[in-house]
Amino acid sequence: MGELEKQETVNGFEVLLVDVSNELVAIPISAVNEVIEYSKITSVPMCFKEVSGVINVRGSVVPVVDAAIRLRMETEYQYDKFSCIILYESMDEKLQENIMIGLVVSRVRSIQTISNAQIMDKPAFGVHIPEQYVTNMIEVDQETIPLLAMEALLDGRQINQGMLAHQRAALMQWKA
Repeated sequence: MGELEKQETVNGFEVLLVDVSNELVAIPISAVNEVIEYSKITSVPMCFKEVSGVINVRGSVVPVVDAAIRLRMETEYQYDKFSCIILYESMDEKLQENIMIGLVVSRVRSIQTISNAQIMDKPAFGVHIPEQYVTNMIEVDQETIPLLAMEALLDGRQINQGMLAHQRAALMQWKA
């Protein structure tokens, strides 16, 4: 059960159930800094598809990642008034400071308390979400739901590397 063992309490742990595109996924509450309403995202030139752009959160510029694209969902969702941005904070080892990253989701459904009996190992295959982004599966109301590994999903270093590769490729096309 790995990461979950750290998050468990005597009564279980809480997850935020969200829709990404048309699929239900769970996010550990311990990984959620804040949930804010969807607002206009300012696009950034030469930014790759996974990063929708940036938003202003109380005077700080926060990059926003599109969950559907990052999780390689087949359909891109048109975000609406029910969509939300989940703010996630992580430590940037190089800068030695906390960084905030937003994750845009189609909608937030609820908060659920999960017991140990509801936790299952992730399957070796058959889940269409990249396996590095799933820690476990959980059962809620007789539905099996992937529990996202937020540290891997919103790994700032990995996202930056993807952006740099995208920018290099764009620059190479201009030179050709």
